[in-house]
Amino acid sequence: MDELEPNKPVKLIWMTMDGSYNVKDLYEVIGPEFKEKEVVLEEGTSDDNGNWNGSFKVPEGFGGDMTIYVVSEDTRIGQTAFTLDPSFTMTPESGPVGTEITIKVEGLGWSTYMRNWQLTYDNKYTGLVSAIATNGTAEAKSRAAGSIGKHAIRLRTGYLGMQYINYLQSPYPDKPAPDFLFEVTDSTTVQESYVEPTPVAANGGVKMPELKNKSGVEVELYKSEGTVGELVKLTAAGLPKNKEIEIIWNTMKGSRVSGLGFAEHTTKLQIVKTDNDGNLNYDFAIPDDLGGIPHRMDLKVGDEVYGQGYLRILPSIVSISPTSGSVGTKIQVTIKGGGWTEFDNAYYLTYDNAYTGYLCAFNSQGDLTFDVVATGEPGFHVIDLYPGIYKQKEKETDMTLIPQLTYLTDHPGSAMPAIRLGFEVTE
Repeated sequence: MDELEPNKPVKLIWMTMDGSYNVKDLYEVIGPEFKEKEVVLEEGTSDDNGNWNGSFKVPEGFGGDMTIYVVSEDTRIGQTAFTLDPSFTMTPESGPVGTEITIKVEGLGWSTYMRNWQLTYDNKYTGLVSAIATNGTAEAKSRAAGSIGKHAIRLRTGYLGMQYINYLQSPYPDKPAPDFLFEVTDSTTVQESYVEPTPVAANGGVKMPELKNKSGVEVELYKSEGTVGELVKLTAAGLPKNKEIEIIWNTMKGSRVSGLGFAEHTTKLQIVKTDNDGNLNYDFAIPDDLGGIPHRMDLKVGDEVYGQGYLRILPSIVSISPTSGSVGTKIQVTIKGGGWTEFDNAYYLTYDNAYTGYLCAFNSQGDLTFDVVATGEPGFHVIDLYPGIYKQKEKETDMTLIPQLTYLTDHPGSAMPAIRLGFEVTE
């Protein structure tokens, strides 16, 4: 750079965005939102002739058409443009049916056209690839499916919820259009069914209301989350001595599609008497109820709440039957721990990486019971349930009612895991 004032401090500023999801009242998804952010690339001092030379490393973050400012003494004195295109890598490149396939994306855009990417497997729509809360960087997960040989994985932009196929005739024909080939080997297939570990909620998840305990009261749950039927110990101290304490379970009941609405509902789990010191011990099985965001537990004497705690219900596989059979077999599945909010009340089902439809857990109080018809050639077939967004107010882009393959870090609200099932088609 030249024509600067001699011997002045100079900064090179990269203008980008901070992405997040706007979730209102713990359950309503408004949509993605972005705030402008400055990143200092380099700092220095102009020389006696007003020149400043150097290089910079492109920072991790959103891609797209970026602006770089030259700043001296808090005044922008120059600018230039820089285009950062997204990059995509796939690992592994081969493996048996059921192998986890990871596509890492860097530099996804924040603008309407560049923020949503869609993935297909053998020309079947699989799901959404996004990196809103992770500022352009994320990992999309799917599983290997199909016969022995090579299978085509494609990523294309698609802000309306599907791939924009003739992208070369789009307003952005110069953007990447990644194609990968994954080879299914004749190795032993990965056949177990399981719920994945709890992922990380976008932006740290929704912030639950602060628990209110009376002065001197301490409540502890030995587990903050677990599955339906799992045993949990609750202890409390500082309660009234030799008093009967009602243990209250708070949940939601209703429906957002019946027209009757929904509201908080309370259930008395047990009455437990404190000891001579005001201590309480209570062992209980996690109720058969909604998953998603945590449930509040109240410790009451009469109408007065003395202490509170939060307990979250995680999804669990209750049954899948049968696990093998001929084409046309109805596979019966029951899962517990589905949620009720606009970000965790539904799961989105794929069969051999083809998106089939969604399941809603609110009306059934967390229970997801459904069947899938076995199809395909003899061998193992993958059935996957992904988190996604059921509904959102912002309509500029469509992220609703589709599997979100980047659920590990970019799913809003609560950290909902993917659920992996499978079925063997016999001769």
